[in-house]
Amino acid sequence: MGPWLVDVSERSELEPWLDGTAPVRYEPIVMVVRGDDELIREFLPNALDAAKLDTPRVVVWVKDPAILTDDERQAFFRGDDSIIAAVLAADHTIAAWVYADRTDVDDADFAFSNAQGR
Repeated sequence: MGPWLVDVSERSELEPWLDGTAPVRYEPIVMVVRGDDELIREFLPNALDAAKLDTPRVVVWVKDPAILTDDERQAFFRGDDSIIAAVLAADHTIAAWVYADRTDVDDADFAFSNAQGR
């Protein structure tokens, strides 16, 4: 069983999930969700349901996008406000995105699956 949701409130809580030193015994597939608005709060239960479908999946919720560096914001979200989540493969490369108009459990599962296939 995984932690499934990591609620990040400061940079030091985020870094282990991005650099591969997370406190888990497996190589996690990490979905980085940014922001804290109504859409994100509606999406999070769906992302968690998708995470629970396979052990190495973790949702890392970055409520304050300022925690991310400028380079991370650009790499993860490509300057596109319609991207609400980026999924990192086990090798920490960006493998998939979740868009604001595609927030169902199936959409989150699809993004996780794309990252796992790498």
